[in-house]
Amino acid sequence: MGRSRLSLVAMSEHILVVARPVLLPDSLHGFHVGGVDSYAERIRRSGEFRPRDVVEDDPTLKQIIPYLIIRHRERIFLFQRTARGGEPRLHGRFSIGVGGHIAREDTAAAAVGDLLLAGLRRELEEELVVAGAWKARPVGVLNDDQTRVGSVHFGVVYVVEVDRPEVRVREEDRLTGRLATVADVSAAREGMETWSQLILDAVDPFTL
Repeated sequence: MGRSRLSLVAMSEHILVVARPVLLPDSLHGFHVGGVDSYAERIRRSGEFRPRDVVEDDPTLKQIIPYLIIRHRERIFLFQRTARGGEPRLHGRFSIGVGGHIAREDTAAAAVGDLLLAGLRRELEEELVVAGAWKARPVGVLNDDQTRVGSVHFGVVYVVEVDRPEVRVREEDRLTGRLATVADVSAAREGMETWSQLILDAVDPFTL
């Protein structure tokens, strides 16, 4: 499939959004630990699926992003985008998390569970190969209205605890990664994407 065809497929998706005044009745900037239940309830009650090409640059709507921090014992997974990893401005950038939109197709998997968790599971399975069992728990929310991209997204942050260290990126042509120590993450901080820096500004992610 050619690149233009891929773009058309992505932009024709229907993704989960919530009207900004409903989701964020009060101002919120950066990463905030806890408080997930109230936001999850607003998403459940008021979320709707809209065409991605319509909402992509609409700051009156917040696109909901499950954002996953992968941890095995004392290490967390450190991602790095390659030169083929989508947005050119992010090439080479590091991240301590990975996230993606919740698509209408996720509603089928959410028939017996939570839509956020269904989106989380799909994102994890699309981006990573995890050898052992894993367990996810919500730890906070993330919002950044100071950038164009951030102004249309809202992150629900999860820590995904994996039982075994055998974790790898599924498609290494656009993204690479490895389990990293505190020192590794600290050394990469200046080269990180904004959301990762906001988390590091607020908390030690190894203690979440």
